[in-house]
Amino acid sequence: MNIIRINQFEAKPQCENELFNFMSDVVSRVQQAPGCISCKLLKGVDNSSQLVVIEEWISIAAHQQAASIIPREEIAKASSFFAKPPVGIYYQS
Repeated sequence: MNIIRINQFEAKPQCENELFNFMSDVVSRVQQAPGCISCKLLKGVDNSSQLVVIEEWISIAAHQQAASIIPREEIAKASSFFAKPPVGIYYQS
């Protein structure tokens, strides 16, 4: 059974483009990870500071192994774009 991971992000004011560009790069990398079935980035229609990444994986373990794809230095830099900590939850059908 595949696993769905939904991740929610909110950009600080004036950082919407920076966060969107960073997350676009993350999604491009994640799509190539072993065990990733799909990954897409969505931007809020009414509030462009809100982003969602929807990922489908063969397992939670595959998702967790892919966590090292993005270097910690890049994540630390991107954290300055967040209005609040990101939230991610696993789902199954």
